[in-house]
This record gives sequence, C-alpha cells and structure tokens, in this order.
Amino acid sequence: MVEEKGLVAAVGPVTWEGLKQELIALPKETLAELVNVWLTTYWTLQNYWMVYTEQCFGFESAAQLDERVWSKLIPAQAHRVIRVLNLGHDLPSLAALLKFTAPQWAGAGFVWEFTEVSDRRLAMVIHQCPMGTYRKAQNLELLPCKQLAPPLYLGLASIINPKIEVTCLHAHPDPARENVMCEWEFVLKD
Repeated sequence: MVEEKGLVAAVGPVTWEGLKQELIALPKETLAELVNVWLTTYWTLQNYWMVYTEQCFGFESAAQLDERVWSKLIPAQAHRVIRVLNLGHDLPSLAALLKFTAPQWAGAGFVWEFTEVSDRRLAMVIHQCPMGTYRKAQNLELLPCKQLAPPLYLGLASIINPKIEVTCLHAHPDPARENVMCEWEFVLKD
C-alpha cells in the first residue's frame, strides 16, 4: 500500500464505499476543488461535444441532439440532487437545485445571480456562461438559448413543483444586452 497526501493506492478493488471514505478524509477545501474539477470537465466535454457535432452534422442537428441529451440528463441529475439535499417543492428549493446542478456550476464559467427569491417568484440573471464564452472566443454564433434552454429550466422547475411556470425574459437571439447572457423568471402558480 502506498499512501501519499492522505490518498490510498493499494492493490484490490476500487469500490464506491472505499472511495467515499477517501473523499470524506480529504480536507474540505481539497474536496470542493475536486468537485470543481469534475464539473469544469463536464462543461469542457459539453463545449467540445456541441462544437464537433455541429462541425460534423450542422447546427440544426447538433442543437436537436443536444436538446435530446439534456432532456434526459436534467431529470436524472435533478432527482439525485433533490435526494441528496432533501429539497422540498418550493422556489427556495428550486434555487438550491439550480445552484447545485452542473448546468449552473459557477466554477465552470457561469457568472450569475438570483435577483429575487421569494415564496412566489424566483428570478435570475446569467451574465456569462461557458458555452457562450467559448463560442464568442471561437467566433461562432451564439446558441439560440431562448429556444434551446427553456426545456432545461422547465425540466428542473417541474421536478420541484409542476405548478412552477418558467419564462425566459431575455436570451439570444434577442438583441445583446451588456452583461446579460440570459434572464429567467420562475413563478409558483396556485
């Protein structure tokens, strides 16, 4: 057995229980940074996947495939996060879900904020996202998030509570606004 920096390297099976014990033993700062590495890698994969799919099959096909993938990924991830965090069915729970799912991960390049969190309304502004940043840097057209992103947010909201209505207040192809990539509103209806 070799042990360096608290990590164990030993002959034998690598199991979730063993790995979990090693993760628990890490300093909290190291564990948080490791989570950030995983989620940054997740967004790197998303960026490359979308760009290369677009190059091979065209934008429309890439967008359709991306929507199909996210429509399956979001519910799976949302249910897992809800279970781990024991979230409820209200807008503060939706806010927590948005913070702790990969689609909104701040360390991966998202710069965003909640502008309102109440019992009836949740509002957020995304100032920067990794896909938009990458596409701008590569001189690629921004994705039409006003059409592509609603299923993502509708999926998350409906898993928390089907009575939550989602409205895109601003997103591409709307005219560009300084320091706003997109803006969203979630309202809990009676």
